[in-house]
Order: sequence, then structure tokens, then C-alpha cells
Amino acid sequence: MALISSILQHAKSHSSSKISTYIQRRLFSNDVRKENIVIVGAGIAGLASALSLQRYLSAYASNSVFFIFQKNIFTFFVNFNVRFGIRSLVLEQAESLRTEGSSITLSKNGWKALDAIGVGDELRSQFLELQGVVIKSDDGKELNSFGFKDEDKSQELRVVERRVLLETLASKLPPNSISFSSKLSNIETSENGTNTLLQLQDGTRVSAEVVIACDGVWSPTAKWMGFRQPKYAGHIAFRGLGYFPEGQPYEPKVNYTYGSGLRSGFVPASKTKVYWFVLCNSSSPGPRITDPSILR
Repeated sequence: MALISSILQHAKSHSSSKISTYIQRRLFSNDVRKENIVIVGAGIAGLASALSLQRYLSAYASNSVFFIFQKNIFTFFVNFNVRFGIRSLVLEQAESLRTEGSSITLSKNGWKALDAIGVGDELRSQFLELQGVVIKSDDGKELNSFGFKDEDKSQELRVVERRVLLETLASKLPPNSISFSSKLSNIETSENGTNTLLQLQDGTRVSAEVVIACDGVWSPTAKWMGFRQPKYAGHIAFRGLGYFPEGQPYEPKVNYTYGSGLRSGFVPASKTKVYWFVLCNSSSPGPRITDPSILR
């Protein structure tokens, strides 16, 4: 009754178009899920961003917060552990984590970032630290070699399996932090410019004060923000992981081979897995393959 009364009162002093807009807002405003921060994309960037927000200030609050309560003429000092955090909702269009793909090479700055969000040591224990690189020509002749710590003793390089990195990040987030099967179909800015309305393909609407786009250069958010289409670099790449159940035989070094219009290499990732790659020049990028079953 209160809703109907409000609509009738509004109708007395506004045009039909404004009345229609008002009715739609009143009838459907409850269908909008309101969130402070929404992250679009549950890839490495999206999950790392969510975990960073969750851990915000937590490292500085333990055993160091004093609250003062006044009661009559007495003052009480209470010291206890406090964990601060900023909750976010991660929207992912897939039905589950997209763990397909091979590996990613992380250097010193990458490991500093992983340490800051509390997953560095857990990942270090699973992957080999690389000592250096060996570069050869396509006939097997060594062209150059060097150690990664030759000029920077603090340098740290490891090849991390993408699946393991994603699952580790996701495991540290609170339950229901990731909304799967949430494909973004449209983005709008509220009339007052303070919120962003995200329309999902299933009809769900989410209102966010902050939107963090982590869904790639081809994404709706990139298009909405006016980003240009990426330019083709002139070569295509094939990457994968080789599995050695009895243990891989290679030294922990990057092995890189240069040829005419072709580059290839392999890098030991762990005791049983080796990351390999092949890059070749091509005038056309060919079709974009996104189906995980085809990629495998």
C-alpha cells in the first residue's frame, strides 16, 4: 500500500515519461544487488585483486589497537586482535575457475606481490627457482648464457603453473566471493554518476560503487571504457606443459632457441613438469580459439 500511495502521489506532479521511470525504479529497485566493489573476471588479476582487498590493513592491526571507554571516572584500555578487510564480489562468466592454460613466469616483483597477499611461500614450495638462461641458434650453437643473480642477487624467477596459482588464490577468499556463470552483458553509469550498474546475461543486475575490470582486452568493460582493440604483434604462440611422472631431467634454466621466423624453448617448472613454448611469425593471427576442450 505504501508503494502504491507513493506512486500515485508522484503521478500528480510529473509527466507520463517521468512517471514511467519512477514506477520502474520503485518496482524493480529491490532486484538490484548492491555491492561496494565488484571485480569482473576471476583470472589471476581478478582473484589477486580480491585477495589484496580482503587482506587490507590486516597485517598492521594485530595486537596494536587500543579502545578507550569512559564509565564514570574510570578509563578502561582494551587490547585485542583485529582483522580489517574490504569485501568484494568477483563476477566470472565461466561455470568454474578457468584453469586451462600452461604457466606464467614470475620474477622478483611478482613474488613481492604474492608475498604481500600471503601466498608466496606456498607457491615457492611447489616450483623450482630458475638459475639462468641459455640461448642457442637453431643449429644447436650456444649464443649466450647468464645467471639471473649475476647483476641482482635478489632476483627470483620461477615458472608457476596457472592452474595452481588460480586455485591457491581462490582458496584464500571467503565463501561466495566468486559468482560463477555471471556473464556481463551491459554496463551503465547511474544518473548521478556515483554507481555503476552491471547487467548480467541471466537478467541479474548488480550496482557497484567501484568496478575493477580484470576480464581482458576483448571484454565488455574494456569496450565500455573506450580502450582500443589490441594490435596484432605479427607472431603466434603455442604453449604447454610436459609431464614427467618419474621426474624431469633438466637443470633449472630457461632454454631458448632462435631460428629464422621461429623461436622455441622450454623451462623446468617443477620436479615433474616442464613448460614449453613455440613462437612463429605469421601475417595473420588466425581464428581466436577460446573453447578449453579445443585448446587442450
